[in-house]
Amino acid sequence: KQWYQRRVRARTSKPILPPCTPDHIVSLDCEMVGCGSKGRISALGRCSIVNYHGEIIYDSYVKPILPVTDYRTKWSGIKRKHLSDAIPFSEAKKLIKHHLTGKYIVGHDLKNDFSALKFTPHPLLIKDTSKCLALRHIAGLPEQQKPSLRTLTGQIFGKVIQSSSHCSIEDAKAALMLYKKVEDHWDNKNNPFLNDSYWIDVKR
Repeated sequence: KQWYQRRVRARTSKPILPPCTPDHIVSLDCEMVGCGSKGRISALGRCSIVNYHGEIIYDSYVKPILPVTDYRTKWSGIKRKHLSDAIPFSEAKKLIKHHLTGKYIVGHDLKNDFSALKFTPHPLLIKDTSKCLALRHIAGLPEQQKPSLRTLTGQIFGKVIQSSSHCSIEDAKAALMLYKKVEDHWDNKNNPFLNDSYWIDVKR
């Protein structure tokens, strides 16, 4: 019981936050492949991280623990040859966590990325553009409908992404562009829809 209580406090207590400056902001995107029966189990196949200036600081194909049964190439852009000599998941996870530690993490619908990475940073360090109502307003989209990264990027910047398959570098850069569009007001406490803490859903 004491162990469980300590774990809950660790997940829900507010961490010591780094300053929200360009040096402490990165953007993340992952591409998944399918494992198990009919490829129904999503697993990390590629991860890309760019810094605040859009420069690539990490990009690697990743070999999942389980055998790949569906490369999902149409969506992931990943082919068999990309994973033949890819870095094992356990090694990739350590490197990725190293790049994310002490950073604010920008991305789109990041719950899927963190699920594949098998870890979740504190919610106050996550800046998820899929949950930002201000971006929906700017794009002229309904508040109640969560837009895709492709839709937001197209509506706001007139830029076409994911024209064939997905590219995690392209998607990480697109999410970063969206974040910068509303960056100055993201943590405005007078506008709770822009504050990440508004969207925290902590399981109790």
